[in-house]
Amino acid sequence: MHFYQTNLNFQTRVNIGIAAVKDYINRFQASFDDPSTTKTTKQTTKATIKTDNDTNGRWTSPKATIYLDFQNQTLDDAMREAINAWNATGAFTFQIVNNKKAANLIATTMQNNQDQAAGLTDMSINTATGYFMDGHVYLNTAYLLNPEYGYTHERIVNTAEHELGHAIGLSHTNQISVMQPAGSNYGIQQIDITDVQRLYAKAPTTSTKQTTVNNN
Repeated sequence: MHFYQTNLNFQTRVNIGIAAVKDYINRFQASFDDPSTTKTTKQTTKATIKTDNDTNGRWTSPKATIYLDFQNQTLDDAMREAINAWNATGAFTFQIVNNKKAANLIATTMQNNQDQAAGLTDMSINTATGYFMDGHVYLNTAYLLNPEYGYTHERIVNTAEHELGHAIGLSHTNQISVMQPAGSNYGIQQIDITDVQRLYAKAPTTSTKQTTVNNN
């Protein structure tokens, strides 16, 4: 465990391997789903996506309002830095609002040491249009604030940027990217900016299938 926590390259390879196994299991299980659940509906229905590898959604335009609900200053500061970093790219804009009801996204904490996820993004999508309706971004205090796991401020910010990437509509990639499955090794890269621009230059994917995957 000590070697895993202190060796970044080994940690990255292990996390990528775990993510790949999770993705394979998820896709295998999905193959036994009722075929009717994969058909596109003409009605306005809502599915919840706890996003990891397969987001399948986007906002109607590259912007969203976000409400910060953190009782911890370290995580609040990290999320604000992550928001500023995404805004600075010009590819997507998050607007922090003080009214929770006026927010497209709620950013808050979770405490779960069972799923090995430093963060989680939970998006609701209109399955008729493929557009996001609302969502939650969680930072996991069980890992990020536990000295045993060695999360520096930079890695916490990277984790917040990663989760916001999912809230934008980005999926995981094994490239040098903020969207690596490990989630905290890199900040926003040019490849991430390009992926956001490409995502919002095309129509979203529509599907009634619900995807639930934990995110590191």
